[in-house]
Amino acid sequence: MAGPAAVEGRQARRRRATEERLLDAALSVFLERGYDGTTTGEIARAADVAAGTFYLHYRDKRAAYDKLCMRAAHELLTQWRAALKPGRPMTEGVVAALRLVADYWRADPARAQLLLEGGPSLGSVGHLRLVHEIAAVLAAHAGGGKPTRAIERQAHAYALVGLGMSIELGRLVVAKPDSAQEVDDLLRLVRGMLPVA
Repeated sequence: MAGPAAVEGRQARRRRATEERLLDAALSVFLERGYDGTTTGEIARAADVAAGTFYLHYRDKRAAYDKLCMRAAHELLTQWRAALKPGRPMTEGVVAALRLVADYWRADPARAQLLLEGGPSLGSVGHLRLVHEIAAVLAAHAGGGKPTRAIERQAHAYALVGLGMSIELGRLVVAKPDSAQEVDDLLRLVRGMLPVA
């Protein structure tokens, strides 16, 4: 007989699986009907769950959309962390992140358009959270695991530049899917603008 811990683990796994199914359905419906044309009922139907189940996981379609944005950001952060080499200058970390972002947006221009232009803005709290996450990664890699205050401040500045440029790269890819040369030019510009740190 399974104990309470096993039941809780199973319940948590089921909850996570349902949330992921709802997010996948939300992405599919948002891509098909647009953010404004989508209802929570359509998302629930596409996920093959009851309409009330949607509300057990998400407050409204905006919450599901925000979670899609954060999921994309965390996929990119995970890929970026894996690609970073400790002790490299922050400039190289920002350029590596921007290259990954350009490839990510280029892999699915419809998703890029939806997440960058097709729905509501992530909002200042979401953007600040991303800036802090990016800055923490930059500072840890540049500071060898023990960054100084100066490195942390510089990492925040570089994170702000990187996040802003990643949004612009996405818009460039959406507007011009065959934009490899423009992306390379933009990355050279960023590399030249940021002091090596």
